[in-house]
Amino acid sequence: MADIQEKILSKYNIDISKENILKLYKIDNPDLSREELDMLVDATRKRWNQSINGANEKNAERDKSRLEKADKYEQILRDAKLRKAMFDYYNKGGSKNTQSGTGSAPAGSTEFAREYFKLIATSKKIRKEDVEFFFDYYQSERKNKKPILEMLEKDFKVLALGKEEKYASEDEEIEIDGKTKDESGAIIVNKFQEATVLKLRKCVELYERGKQSTDACGKYPLLNDSLYAFLELDKFDSIESFSDYVSAKSKEIYAVRQERGTDYVPLVDLFNTLQTITKYRDVVDNFAETKLLIKYPTLTPYMYSFTEMKPNTLKGIISVAGKDYSFRDDTDFILNYYNPVYGNFGIVNSGIGNLIRKAEKKANQNKVLNKIDEKLGRNKKKDLPFWGEVIHMLVYWPVFLAYFIFEVCKTIFTLLPKFAIPVFIVLFVLENLALPEFAGFDNLLVFGKFFHKGEWSAFIENACGQDIGNFFELLCYSLYEILMLLTVYILPPLCVAMFVSESTVVLNKQYDWIGYERTFKSILTKLKQKTVESFKVNKKVFAKKRIPAIIINLLGVAVIVLLVVLASKGLKLEK
Repeated sequence: MADIQEKILSKYNIDISKENILKLYKIDNPDLSREELDMLVDATRKRWNQSINGANEKNAERDKSRLEKADKYEQILRDAKLRKAMFDYYNKGGSKNTQSGTGSAPAGSTEFAREYFKLIATSKKIRKEDVEFFFDYYQSERKNKKPILEMLEKDFKVLALGKEEKYASEDEEIEIDGKTKDESGAIIVNKFQEATVLKLRKCVELYERGKQSTDACGKYPLLNDSLYAFLELDKFDSIESFSDYVSAKSKEIYAVRQERGTDYVPLVDLFNTLQTITKYRDVVDNFAETKLLIKYPTLTPYMYSFTEMKPNTLKGIISVAGKDYSFRDDTDFILNYYNPVYGNFGIVNSGIGNLIRKAEKKANQNKVLNKIDEKLGRNKKKDLPFWGEVIHMLVYWPVFLAYFIFEVCKTIFTLLPKFAIPVFIVLFVLENLALPEFAGFDNLLVFGKFFHKGEWSAFIENACGQDIGNFFELLCYSLYEILMLLTVYILPPLCVAMFVSESTVVLNKQYDWIGYERTFKSILTKLKQKTVESFKVNKKVFAKKRIPAIIINLLGVAVIVLLVVLASKGLKLEK
């Protein structure tokens, strides 16, 4: 093993114990054709050239150095014997740093990962996707990949994790492009995308590196406080004003970097990254919540991974928050962090509803007075008279209908997990009624014969098709029959109920219900404003101008009703 290392070092001046050439060129198989190798070489050179011309100065310097040695790298790779020898070297323990390729030995610690996944497990079953996100978010934990994966398989029973090589290496940059805001699009999003979460993490890391410079802290004293304070986020209420600030600050710090040197490179990269983030649609639509993610970054990966919030989950995340932040109590945490952001991560509130209601009750001590004012009509301005509201409804009823259907679907799918037990009961009853009629099985009411020895013996003899000679045979056949009936009548409804519970929780996690609801409300608000403005401009022709639209809508309703009636009559004729 050491021979190949020394051979390459003496001939090419490349230390493969510190530079994993196979990983640099993303080669996972030594038996490559010339064409395949050429494709990987071209792709790698292209990637490095893009990095050199990119905004991240640290990566640019690293990849510029790699490109200068690219000819030597490729001479080694084009030698099939050397390529295979290197593959054996990296995969048979010849190098202690094959995980990272940077020369640092893995620490082997699983303490943090254990605590992280232990808390996530209070919310859901851990899957491979959660492990991938963990290594993408906590890049420093990549050096511990092997012991962490072993710990997850052994202690958390996580299946199909695959080999450690399948996960990103320590020096590999994860770059996920998020979706930017289309100003012409009507859709409002609510959930934070993975790219936003990872780039916010990158911002925190760049800030931490930037504050290590005494010169930078001297010029920007707020670096000593927090990223939130350094960005002066308390001064900004809109994404537009913050975006302008970031753009101006980026130019300022780049000029300082040119004047004072590389100590300011992390801050240049920080504001370049922020400029990218401020164009993302989830940040544009949820700026207030984004500010909370920057203010409390330790909590972000947990919130991104949770699906449900149960009492144990809440207790665990408050413990995490207590290590770095100063929430007074559970109520303070719920009101000032959890309530504003949980919807942005698709979290289902399954077990802490009472805690949330108690917290909100404390915060709304004047709720009763507000309701009285609302009933008395105070602070309520009527923009349209009653007949105007009726006309508005008749003109835009298709939009209201679409919104109503959406709300019904949202209610059904968000509440389905709570109906897992009723679903089981209904299916259990239906199965007990249907199977005896269509399949000839006895239902579970037959267990009533168990208390009558003669009837039960007759049932068992009829079921097994033979006479029962003794008590032992009766006992064995009884156990078999009981087990079979319970399996037939309980297992299918139980599986369906579990599927309903698990799948709907995952669906609600992935589907942006709140975002689409906000979009509908925005559209309805704009339509109402349009109607009100038209009413104010000319009340006399307000109704007259809308008669054609009302007639078309009513004709549409008539056509739909006619089609339904004809379809029902057609079905009756077929019968």
